[in-house]
Amino acid sequence: MSLVRAAVAAVVLLSTSSLAESPRESKRITLDVVRADIHDVLRLLAEKGGLNVVVSDAVQGKVTLRLRDVPWRQALDTVLASHGLGQELRGNVLRVAPMKQLTEEAEARAKLKQAREDVAPLHTYFIPVSYARASELLPQVQAQLSPRGRASVDARTNTIIVTDVGPVTLP
Repeated sequence: MSLVRAAVAAVVLLSTSSLAESPRESKRITLDVVRADIHDVLRLLAEKGGLNVVVSDAVQGKVTLRLRDVPWRQALDTVLASHGLGQELRGNVLRVAPMKQLTEEAEARAKLKQAREDVAPLHTYFIPVSYARASELLPQVQAQLSPRGRASVDARTNTIIVTDVGPVTLP
């Protein structure tokens, strides 16, 4: 369970950190508001970033800020951090919700993925190797397997035989 929590925490931290700089990310804004509704500020920041935004009903409050010539992404991160909020970006849709809610959802997704791996049927793959010895590649292959997976080498045909669950996808 602690491994799942660590993975979930890493996913949440990665999803809430600033994204890589791109032309869209480098837009700079100047913003001066007093006791503005946080929903309005988030909509404004999403518009500046060219993103669609979905804000959870649990997000409430007022924001007072004065920012001059700040990258819009930094402004968004600051507003979210000041209210204990997190973000998920999928495509061009930014979802904003309390960090606790996002963490719980990430844990649920991790548990669902693990449950699907536990009941998924096993498949066997034969991987012929050229220009190398299959036995030399076996440790790298074994490092990529799920807990139910196993790999072996047929030295006669220089083939790696892998039995593991197929790719598990979430809806």
